Amino acid sequence: MTKKHITIQTKYSIKDGNYIYTDFYEKSQEKVALILNSYEKSEKAEKAVGVLLNVFKENFYEKSYDVKTRLQNTIREMNWHLTAFFNREKCKFEMSAVICVIKNGIAYFVQTGRLIIYAYNETLAPIGLDIHKHFEESFHVPMLGIKEGELQVKVLTLELKHDTDIFILPFLYAKELHSSIESKSKFLQTFDNLFSENAAPIMHIRAAEMHSHYRPQKKFHINAKTTGRVMLAVIIIATAYVVFGRKWGQGILSSGREVINEKKKTLIDYKALFHNLPYPSFEVKDWQWVSPVEITMPPFFDAENLYIITGSEVTCIKKNTFQLKWKSKFEGEIKDIESLRDEKLLIIDGRGNHYMLDKARGKIEWQKAKPATHEKYNKQSPQVIVIDYIRDGRLEQNYYILSHKNLLKLILGGKGDVVATVEFDDKIDYISDYDYVEKCFYVCMDRKIIKVDLIIL
Repeated sequence: MTKKHITIQTKYSIKDGNYIYTDFYEKSQEKVALILNSYEKSEKAEKAVGVLLNVFKENFYEKSYDVKTRLQNTIREMNWHLTAFFNREKCKFEMSAVICVIKNGIAYFVQTGRLIIYAYNETLAPIGLDIHKHFEESFHVPMLGIKEGELQVKVLTLELKHDTDIFILPFLYAKELHSSIESKSKFLQTFDNLFSENAAPIMHIRAAEMHSHYRPQKKFHINAKTTGRVMLAVIIIATAYVVFGRKWGQGILSSGREVINEKKKTLIDYKALFHNLPYPSFEVKDWQWVSPVEITMPPFFDAENLYIITGSEVTCIKKNTFQLKWKSKFEGEIKDIESLRDEKLLIIDGRGNHYMLDKARGKIEWQKAKPATHEKYNKQSPQVIVIDYIRDGRLEQNYYILSHKNLLKLILGGKGDVVATVEFDDKIDYISDYDYVEKCFYVCMDRKIIKVDLIIL
């Protein structure tokens, strides 16, 4: 693979509701750019840009997934936050976004709205949506901020062969470029003229092959001075390892990572963008499920199913319906249930038996006797469930749910204020963990399970 020398040229105006974020550090193996464009020129458009920028920074660098997965997850989070912003501010306007990542000679893109991406190698070719689509009456533009189910996230790729130029700009200005495709030089001249006009945001990325005039990095030479330094460092590390043990070094590294992660979150104070943040609230749904016997543990769930524990039996039902999938009975009272990859469930009963189940059918694949485990759950009050605002893209602050007797309270983590309450006729036995897929949790009272949504007012 031929090495590329990558340069970038940008223009944007935050006052016009546009912004371009770039992370094109020369020695970085992964180069990133975010282009945001709104045709709205207002203070709310500037705030929306701020929300999207900070959601991007919080999510894109957070996980170590592959590029495509990170792009898909990040654009979804941005869409959720923008939808919540529109609801809070009681406004709606067009917002477009493109995220571009260049890594290992491949350019990756996710594209929403009216930003056009072009690549010019031997010829000019659109990446993703073509400009002509935007002028068709029947064409529905997938804008950022639409309903979650309507957002189709497709990752586009481009192999950077030879010298490649990438252009990203609003579709209205892209139309002008189509009249200048006689030659690449004339096209580049027309594009460069846009930088002197009010055509924000626009971006030009050039990936050129490394030629002889690029000087290679100076090679590392080992000499006596360098050898001495290396040996001294090895002796110090080896001594520390012997005296304190391997766990000491691991502890230092893990502590350092935690400090960096926490500091990173405090660098971006996007809450300052909002003067009066709306609070979420509870909405008790009509959906409920009644068990034939008493429920003995909090409901357990995955992406599709709910698992109800009643003594020594597990019942699997579909979320949001009453459809029974399967039941499985065990020798002792169930004390723990855990979800594993490959569609498996681990069940541990009070006698110390461990069972591996197939989620699809509830079939026991193996059973082995292990040391008995402690009782994980007891009926006790209060019960606390924490809601991570990073995982729920609609929220801007930390919250937690407190269950006490027959009351549910939603508490703002930053101040300790109670922002919502729900009172039931019966005493609450258990509440489940927070379901970040359905944006809800489940409340158990004797034999009854009730779904409670977390809504944004």
